[in-house]
Amino acid sequence: MQSREKSVLTLIYPRRPSESLVLLGLKKRGFGEGKFNGFGGKLESGETLEESAVRELKEECGLVSKLADLKWRGCLTYIYNTKPKAMEVNVFDLQNWEGDPIETEEMKPRWFEHQAVPLSSMWADDEFWLLQYLEGGLQTPFIGRFRFKNHEGPESWDILEHNIASLVPASVPRDIGGSESGAAMVASTVSFLNAPSARPLESFIRYHLSKGFARILIFIDSAEDLAALDVVRRFPALRVLHKIRGPDLLKEQSVKSPDTFGAMSNFFNEVSARQLLDAELALQMAPELGCRWLLYLDSDELFYTKEASVVPHFQYLERSGIQQMSYLNHEGVPEKAETEDYFATVTLFKQHHFAVPLSAQARSALRFWMDRSKRGQYFLFYDNGKSACRTDCHANPKNQHIWQLPPGSTSCTALADPRHMDVDGFVDCPDPCILHFPVCGLSWLTGKYRTLGRFPDKWLGKVNLSESFHKDARDLAESCSALEDLFMQEVLLEDKSEVGRQLEARTCMRILDHAELLDAEARASAVETESEKTILPLADASLIGIEKGWILSKAMKYL
Repeated sequence: MQSREKSVLTLIYPRRPSESLVLLGLKKRGFGEGKFNGFGGKLESGETLEESAVRELKEECGLVSKLADLKWRGCLTYIYNTKPKAMEVNVFDLQNWEGDPIETEEMKPRWFEHQAVPLSSMWADDEFWLLQYLEGGLQTPFIGRFRFKNHEGPESWDILEHNIASLVPASVPRDIGGSESGAAMVASTVSFLNAPSARPLESFIRYHLSKGFARILIFIDSAEDLAALDVVRRFPALRVLHKIRGPDLLKEQSVKSPDTFGAMSNFFNEVSARQLLDAELALQMAPELGCRWLLYLDSDELFYTKEASVVPHFQYLERSGIQQMSYLNHEGVPEKAETEDYFATVTLFKQHHFAVPLSAQARSALRFWMDRSKRGQYFLFYDNGKSACRTDCHANPKNQHIWQLPPGSTSCTALADPRHMDVDGFVDCPDPCILHFPVCGLSWLTGKYRTLGRFPDKWLGKVNLSESFHKDARDLAESCSALEDLFMQEVLLEDKSEVGRQLEARTCMRILDHAELLDAEARASAVETESEKTILPLADASLIGIEKGWILSKAMKYL
């Protein structure tokens, strides 16, 4: 898959609902010339979505609006077969303003009764949603997607694909006291200072909003990370909130989380300490933001589900009386050395070994990964999942993977982990799961370990870090050639025949849904054919690495 860049724009409809009137403008020049439309345009550097809407409104028709009077109503994505970039348009409703509309160099404004809206002189997609929206027949907020044959000329009226739907109630941001069953928030601590781009953050936010999370909370780890700050400004403030690392955030965390803050005070230079503090603050904020569930993820992870929305899953957990659910994680495998946005391009994943079927073919496929790793690793990073937690159960983050719940709480897991043998808490739940995209490109590997620096050999001064890819990458970070060798040997998989063998053994799986949701473009690739490899017996005296746990995990479902 190839990443598709998006231009983010605003679209404002000044309205007088009691009179069934809407203000439209006839575009006098540029893109959309000769068509009636609402008012809006692209964001300028440093602007938020709402600030851009206010500026564009004044420039195009002379109306002056306050930020608080703008009401975000939905998001429409436009794809043109003749343009490389897609357009993501955020729709705002406006019913209070100052001044009267005036003609400008850009637009000639005119009031229309709803039933007299000139659809024949507007963009072709307006026929599918605008009148319903104005008349209250389209519940807001809504999400839509349209693909056009051309962006100009007669073919600009040819819509090849269209879809528009309202968000389910639990996905609509609400304040405290107005939460819906299944309403959930994703929080993440992010740093893109040394990254090739901040495009993955844009995809991280866009994906989780599309999957029905009501809120996204982003902790930007440095005030100098302007790329990350620019990304969060492109989304409606109602749904995407952010906090910036600095004195104000530290003070807030010291007041709201004094115990954790004190325990972490000697480790603020470690990202793990900052993540724990951020996760705890997010859990405290979530109820005030109308969210009953919190999922704390890294910025290289997605909460993946085949379903259209995560809401039914969280509603099921509520009905079942579950306060915490831990999910399987699967590890992304890059098939090319570089990418701007791993979320939109990486579609091959090593399955968690607990999910790999028990077969001699699978054992041989597992060995391939362990044999190419200096440390005999199958996963190069964690294999203990990530967890969602109820926001009203007085939990605290135990680590980045699991929450510490009060006695009497119900915690379940999708990990059939023989290291813990939590038989009562085990739930066979392959979906949802966590898709992890660690170092899915050489420049991402380089940037990651430049940011992490010379981290200690102990996690928060307590737990010794095992000899691993993680430590090796830290030690090689100052040598670009050595780090590249490590990436080529242990991370990248370009051999299509080996990819075919891994898929055949079901050690790896191919997932496209997330990339398609992000409007990535399909690209031609070599045919995946199974390679000939020696097949190991299913079990013998030479079990190594994760093989024993892999075999024992299959018994969990029957205990």
